[in-house]
Amino acid sequence: MRKLAAVLLIMLFFTMPLTVSAAGNIKETAGKFTYTNDTTTLPYRLILPENYDESKEYSLLFFFHGAGERGNDNELQFFHCVQYLADNMPETIIVAPQCPAGQQWVDTPWSNGAYSIEAVPESDEMIAVMELLDELKEKYSVDTDRIYAAGISMGGFGTWDIMMRHNDVFAAGIPVCGGGDISQAENLVDVPLFVFHGDADPAVPVSGSRDTVQAIKDAGGTKVEYVEYAGAGHGIWNDAFATEGLLEKLLACRLSDRIPVEESSEEPSEDVSDTSASSNSGNGGFLSYAHLVPIIAAVAISIGLVIYTIIKYKK
Repeated sequence: MRKLAAVLLIMLFFTMPLTVSAAGNIKETAGKFTYTNDTTTLPYRLILPENYDESKEYSLLFFFHGAGERGNDNELQFFHCVQYLADNMPETIIVAPQCPAGQQWVDTPWSNGAYSIEAVPESDEMIAVMELLDELKEKYSVDTDRIYAAGISMGGFGTWDIMMRHNDVFAAGIPVCGGGDISQAENLVDVPLFVFHGDADPAVPVSGSRDTVQAIKDAGGTKVEYVEYAGAGHGIWNDAFATEGLLEKLLACRLSDRIPVEESSEEPSEDVSDTSASSNSGNGGFLSYAHLVPIIAAVAISIGLVIYTIIKYKK
């Protein structure tokens, strides 16, 4: 009987890793999708909270990658920062779109720093992002009071851009080594922004962040926080996102803090099924569902091995 118990313990030890949730490497667990409209094909990865429950509402973060991660492999956008964000924002839906090769989140030269949104129309890629957001709000339990944007380098420009053009949608943002439009300062006075830049950045001049932040403060803004790293170059994003308390402060921001919530007489829709032809799954959808497959398989194998062992030892 002791030998039987030992065998059962060994089987349990080897099957245990299969039965715990696979919340680790987002490259393996995040859903792969593509959003397509008339002008743009936008690959994106979707990270749902490990124990996603559609009866709850979740904050949502868009992460905009830098220029080096462009393409259509739906992989490179995870190269910087996203794993850290997923590890430290476990109750947040994270969406990481990938900008196609040769395109930009904002169609302006990075070396210019700041730019004018009147002179630079919203890019096809950012239009697709906003359409994707509408689709995600239909499919998943998104708390529309807690939608955020963050990005690095080219994605820092994207974060500034989406916050300026859609400040009635995004509660707060983290633009890292990007540039904005000083003429939009009035529209950003009440918007929480956590801005980072190195003062020796050779790729995007520090003036891109410095001048935009100063314009917001000059307009009376008190919710913009700016960290400028002395002597630092372009790749400051790891330090920026690891800033103590940053993500907690981001998640504490609510759109309703500055824009009153309008009561709606419409009945909420109960249909959350995927009826759109523009989003195509490549790696599954709900992460919790994906995790069930190895769990069920492990349980079945364990039960089979236990039964087989018991029968063998009875003989």
